Amino acid sequence: MNPNPMPRWHAAAAILLVLCLFVPAAAAGSWVTETVSPSDPEPIAADISGSHVVYSVAYGEAINLSTPRGLLLYDADTGRTTTIANASGQMTLTGGEIAGDAVVWFEEPQGFTREPTGLNNSILLFSLATSTTTAIRTSPSAEWPKTDGHRIIWSETPGDTYITSLSLYDIAAKTTGALPVHPEDGASVVLDSDTIAFRDANTSALSLYDIPSQQSTAVTDPIHTNTTDTMVDAYALGGDVLLYKTRIVEYSPPNRGITNILTRYSVKNKTNVTLSPITGRVVENPTADDLKASFDSLFTDGETISWVVETGISESVVITVSAETGDVSRLEIDGDVAFPSVDGSRATWVQSKMFKNAHLVLAAWQDSAAAGNTTGPVAETTSAPGFGILCAAGALAVVSLGRKK
Repeated sequence: MNPNPMPRWHAAAAILLVLCLFVPAAAAGSWVTETVSPSDPEPIAADISGSHVVYSVAYGEAINLSTPRGLLLYDADTGRTTTIANASGQMTLTGGEIAGDAVVWFEEPQGFTREPTGLNNSILLFSLATSTTTAIRTSPSAEWPKTDGHRIIWSETPGDTYITSLSLYDIAAKTTGALPVHPEDGASVVLDSDTIAFRDANTSALSLYDIPSQQSTAVTDPIHTNTTDTMVDAYALGGDVLLYKTRIVEYSPPNRGITNILTRYSVKNKTNVTLSPITGRVVENPTADDLKASFDSLFTDGETISWVVETGISESVVITVSAETGDVSRLEIDGDVAFPSVDGSRATWVQSKMFKNAHLVLAAWQDSAAAGNTTGPVAETTSAPGFGILCAAGALAVVSLGRKK
């Protein structure tokens, strides 16, 4: 028996305060989406910077590698779409990426040609300011350019070495230099300001290369045993945020199967936290549902951390988390999401249903408290305006009545 029983009015006040803490209220904002490009020509991949979306298209079936390709630019402020480039002859184009004033992509000979073409790949740069295109590198293997708006990196794999290396081009200075970076896959390399994220070809470790200091840091190494394989399956980089997915394959019963872990890494502090791919919250130990969740398409600009969860057959949820506050937003999608990208209060991706009807989607964050105030993702169950004050006042009223009795 409690030697100091709580007075009934104390208990009532406590219950009221607990209810205030746990009763969810309406979200303070949401992502509002619109289709900005139909299925013809068929969108393939997209990237966003500010109000500009650059996306590659196929003039025909995208699955057919010989279908002519193009690169288009959509301006969200004006609603205008313009053509940046079209592949010609035996060439095709891919890898469109945008940052600031710079758009980059590469051209290569069409696949499955019967005869050697003798054609080289080209790394191309388009300036939004001048509407001009410049070939900054031509070689048999130059591919997958990335840009931060000031610099461009790309990968090359000479046929006599089979070792992939990165090169860096300074847009203002118009100079090119080699980097001591050897990625497993040039397509997955990410450039953000002074940092390059890549999987090291020698160790398969997820690594970061700092351009000013010319130093590489291994963030996480793969682990291989007789019964398990653990390695990074996907990653995204923006600002201080490196978001990555670790894939764990268990070969022996009773745990035979595949599980995945979602991790947020601080580039500055070199620290990790584990995120629930389902709720977006920081967790110490992922639940069984977290480990079995099917998620991919990681993307971030350093302010918003995002990924896509597969919830059914051609059904998805886009999870966005504020890097500063940890607040979470969920956007249910009737379809599949591919090549998502976010910049500030806008995001874009290619959406389809059962691999059909691919179209380009633009999403804008809409703050419900003030129309047009785009502030980024907020919590799903934040308190409604004045709700906390009313709860506190109610609890105090209960206490006051109790004291008068």
